Amino acid sequence: MRLLVCIPVLAFCAFLACKKAKGPPNVVNEPPKKFDSTVHMAASINGASWRTDSAYGYNVKYSGNDTGISNLLISATRYLDNNNFTTIKFNITRFEGPNTYPINPPINTATYYDANNVRHYATSGTIIVVSKTAYALTGTFSFTADTVSVANGEFDVALP
Repeated sequence: MRLLVCIPVLAFCAFLACKKAKGPPNVVNEPPKKFDSTVHMAASINGASWRTDSAYGYNVKYSGNDTGISNLLISATRYLDNNNFTTIKFNITRFEGPNTYPINPPINTATYYDANNVRHYATSGTIIVVSKTAYALTGTFSFTADTVSVANGEFDVALP
């Protein structure tokens, strides 16, 4: 008889114990962070205008290293008709903030993917990170990759 009474009481106590915690009592609800709505990347590719409003930056921390050193990856894709797209990607090794980063593979790289998904690796050029604000990285770039000449480039990406 005791067992029939104890089982429902223990089940009820277990049910109460499974309640989700609401978090620490000192958490204040904050409004959502304001992100830079001007994110974009634009350039002149072989004389033709190229622009996108989707540009992303990523920090890649070194594996097993807690020095705070990281690489910066920036990627922007321009969607064309019929599921075709073109992409520009940057990789800056040991990103240290606003500075001029020469393109010198494999350290700092730039790649242009054309509509046929053919990769054009840059052999020369520069990526200049002009500013790093609370919300964004802005800069300019130019590079030469095979038969592709990219000039007057600019980017504004949300801070990774």
